[in-house]
Amino acid sequence: MRITWRRAVGIAVACLILLFMIRSLRSEIAGLGKHEFVVSPWRIAGAFATYAILFLIYGALWKYILGKFGYSLPYVKSLRVWLLSQAGRYVPGKVWFALGRIYLSEREGVPRSVTTVATALELALVLASSLVVFGLASVAAGTLGGHPYAWSVVLVPVIVAGVHPKIIGRAVRLLRKGQGEFTMKYVDVLKILAAYAGCWCLYGLGFYLVGTAVVVKAAGVAGGPPMGRGLLPEMIGINALSWTVGFISIVTPAGLGVREGIAFSLLSKAVDKPYPSLIPLVARLWVTIAEVAAIGIAAIPGGRRQR
Repeated sequence: MRITWRRAVGIAVACLILLFMIRSLRSEIAGLGKHEFVVSPWRIAGAFATYAILFLIYGALWKYILGKFGYSLPYVKSLRVWLLSQAGRYVPGKVWFALGRIYLSEREGVPRSVTTVATALELALVLASSLVVFGLASVAAGTLGGHPYAWSVVLVPVIVAGVHPKIIGRAVRLLRKGQGEFTMKYVDVLKILAAYAGCWCLYGLGFYLVGTAVVVKAAGVAGGPPMGRGLLPEMIGINALSWTVGFISIVTPAGLGVREGIAFSLLSKAVDKPYPSLIPLVARLWVTIAEVAAIGIAAIPGGRRQR
């Protein structure tokens, strides 16, 4: 009953936020009078290409993290484990992707205790790097650089100090049961943090490309992308923060609704109507298609072996 209650609340929250955004989008487009949607297939293709590259990088980073715990998996297996575990994010509760990672890694010979700590470390660095990127974007971008976002740059030195191995080691001692050797140095942790920050920049580029791929044109008015390249830092920072808040939301699957709500709020300060409503919805469709396709491809080898 408890799980059912949380799932019901999560679905209700997601539906309410998305309904509000869809209604807002409809009213904003209706205000344009005669209009048409112009789609750039090249920008959409570029957005999917960036996400495909992200998958490859995430698989390599998962392999690297496991290696620091003394367990080395072939890259293809590491990538497959990482991809298949992402399916758990679409189930309310956020714990299912971690359980899936533990189960899949155990099948490849990695003990549960090691995968638990490695997954926690990965997640901590992913979330920490998103805040670093948002903090830096708040300074680099004019729209987000004003009150109340510029203060977020102070998170950068706090996070850099907070990922010191002495601090991480305490968590490792609590979660690990003597299996797997943690040999990661401070420089190694900072490298991974920087790598995930780079991933957020690449993810933000995809968000920018898909966000500028759909243009609403009023009759007789020459249309163009809803934003110029000068707003790329805003898009990177907005995407990083909205994903993090959506992930922290434990009641909605894959941050559905929450991520879009945060993006809508921040985009309202950066772009004109109807794009604050349109961009998050288009981006959600982009991400869902990319992730479902990647998970489906990753599941094919396992299905063949079972036969």
